This record gives sequence, structure tokens and C-alpha cells, in this order.
Amino acid sequence: MLSLVRTLFFWPIRFGRRLFRHPRIVLLTLLSLLLITAFGLRWAAWCAYEAAERDLAADRPADAVRRLQFVRLILGRNSDVLLLSARAARLIGDFPGAEHHLNRIIELVGRTERIQLEFLLLRVQTGEVDQLSGVLIDLAEKNHPETAIILESLAKAYLVKLRYKPAYSCLSFWIEKQPGLAKPYQWRGWVLERLDNAPAARKDYDRALEIDPDLVPVRLRVAEMYLEDKQAPKALPHLEHCLRIAPRDAQVQARLGTCQFLLGQFEPARRNMEAALTHLPNDPALLVALAELELQEGRNAEAEAYLRRVLAADPSDTEALFKLASLLGLEGRSEESAKVMAEYDRKKALVDRTNDLLQAIAKSMAPPADDCAEVGRALLEIGREKLGIYWCEKALEANPGHAAAHGALARYYEKSGDPVRAAEHRRMSAEKP
Repeated sequence: MLSLVRTLFFWPIRFGRRLFRHPRIVLLTLLSLLLITAFGLRWAAWCAYEAAERDLAADRPADAVRRLQFVRLILGRNSDVLLLSARAARLIGDFPGAEHHLNRIIELVGRTERIQLEFLLLRVQTGEVDQLSGVLIDLAEKNHPETAIILESLAKAYLVKLRYKPAYSCLSFWIEKQPGLAKPYQWRGWVLERLDNAPAARKDYDRALEIDPDLVPVRLRVAEMYLEDKQAPKALPHLEHCLRIAPRDAQVQARLGTCQFLLGQFEPARRNMEAALTHLPNDPALLVALAELELQEGRNAEAEAYLRRVLAADPSDTEALFKLASLLGLEGRSEESAKVMAEYDRKKALVDRTNDLLQAIAKSMAPPADDCAEVGRALLEIGREKLGIYWCEKALEANPGHAAAHGALARYYEKSGDPVRAAEHRRMSAEKP
């Protein structure tokens, strides 16, 4: 045993002494190690690059951004790497970062057609969709190699602004061009739901799942539609399929818990929902389902806490308002219940009116300024500030002197502590402060 220890200890020393007697061997060894390391790093970088491409294809741009940080350390002067980095940055909303990567490519290879296209898509995502849609649709009609990217970017820009009609048209064109892709069916299903056409949405979701049966977001949404209709037995197979593919997905765990609750399986339902709550602390559907579970088991205080958490994050959540009013009424707190119910009635009317207007607007490529202003005012009133400002500004694009749009913006900026902007809009409105 002692001799083995001595051998293991002294062998590296003897080997090192012999090695340094032959400097050429040392040099060749070091060069070999450097080459192997360099090759290994480049190989790892290209593997990470391909993984980043898959992340973008699967709508995981944040994951792609993280991978590409390593890739640029090794392959930072490669134009393909920089272009993918620009695209990933654009998709997470890092517009200065995207522009920086594109400018680096211009320094390396000049302003190519691919770079020009990515600059156009960057402008689309920053708000110039109406100005550039014609040029980009023309490229897609001519079967540009990046047709999928073009149509995806246009559709996403419309969806962010709730422009359902042009989004639907863009997605339908994408399906016509590339019927074998699941993503346009998935997104068009989402649009059809907002247009109050659930059967057509389900049809698009089913087609997306025919193309890609393991598309968890779509299968999860189909399950949620069944749960919203209280059809838990139909939701369960979809949720079990999702669980096999993504066993650690908190959304899947949360909806499975809701499904189990509706099936009367209270113990596993609580276990799954409370585990999901760690990762989804403000998920309204999960919090409402937990509130219902607490009510079912007689823990009214816990149920109230969950419902108030929903309303703290989104005061316009009508389902939480209605359930809270009902809970307060059951506890004999009639005055509080009446106050919450009145707020529910007011918010429900606003939400319903806003949805009706959005559906009406969706039928027009150029919506009337009056409708845009009313949608903007309603969205601002229920706390959806960014979208509310967008629709008021759309009204002012159509009619720069629109008094109602200026009035809604004046009230918003007064409330948010921006008296300068408030005064500018107040001067253009017919309202007095």
C-alpha cells in the first residue's frame, strides 16, 4: 500500500522532470492542448448557437439571449451570430441591444439585405407597423427566404396592440404560405378567441396539435378552455399529456390542480396548486381556484386573502370582484359586499363595452377615431395604461383634435403626476380641470 502511494505521488514529478528535458515536446504538448481547447470552445459555441436558434423557434427569446452571451465570447465577429443576437434582443424588447448588434455587423460586412430587413423588423416592433406593413407583405408575397420571420414579426406587432383584424389577416396569409407550421395556427386561435369565436379557435388549436402534438402552450390552452366550461374530464387527458412532457411546468401543475378540484379530488388539488403558487404568485386563475378550494373547506379568511391578492395585481378582474362580493355577503358583511358588487357592475360594464368595441374595431383596417378614443378611455379606467395610451394616440392619429382622446389622456397624466403633459392635452380637450 505504501509503495502504491509513493508511486502515485512521485510519478508526476518524475514525468515532469523528463518532460522539461525535452522543450520541443513541452511546446508541442502545450500547442496541442491549446488547439484542443480552442476547437472544444468553438464546437461548444456552435452547439449553443444551434440551441439558441431552437429557443427562438420555440418562442423562448430570453433563453436564446443567455446562450448567445457565451457564443459571442467565442464567435463574436461572426455575422450570423450577431444577427441572431440582434433578433433575440429585439424579441425581448431590448431595442438598443438589437441595434448595437446590427451596427457591429455593418462594421464587419456592410449593410446587407438581411441587415436591412432586421432593421425594418426592429422599426415594426417599436411601433412603425402601419408604415412598413406594405413593404414587408410585398416581400412575403414574393417568397422572401425570411417570410416566416416577416409575417411572425408583423403579427406579433399587431397582437401587442390588440389589432385583431390585421393580425388575423397576417396570420391567415402566413398559413397560406406555410401550412405546415404550428405557430400561425396557435396565434390565429388566440385571435379568434378575442373575436369571440371559440369553436374556430379550437379548430386552429387542434390543427396546431396535429402538426406538433407536444406543443405544451396550445395543449394547455385547450385544457384551460375545457376548465372554463367546467368540463374537467375533457381537460384531464390534455393536462396529463402536458405533465409527461413538462413535469416541472408550474402552469401545467396549476391547471392540473384546478382540474382535480373540479373533479372533487381536493387533497391532490391543494398539493399541486400550492406548489405552483411558489412560481406563479400572481396568477389570477390559480388564485381564484385556490380561493374556491378554501371556501369549499370552510376557510373564508384564506379565500378572501387570495381574492384580494388578485385584485391588488389587477383591479379590473371581474371574476375576483364577483366572488369577493359573494364571499362578503355570505359572511354577513352586507355593506362591504354591496360596495364590491357595485365596483363589479361598473368594471364589468367597462370590460364588456371595451371587448365589444375591440371586436368592432377588428373588422376595420382603419378604425374610427371615436371608437379608438372610447377603447383608450375604458382601458385607462380599468388600469390597462399602456394599451389605453396606445388607443388614445391612435384616435389622435386619425383626428389630432379629438377632444375625448385628449380628455382621457389629460386625466391619466394628472393622476400619474405629469402636470406638463396633462396641461397639453387639457388645452386640446373641451373639459375643464
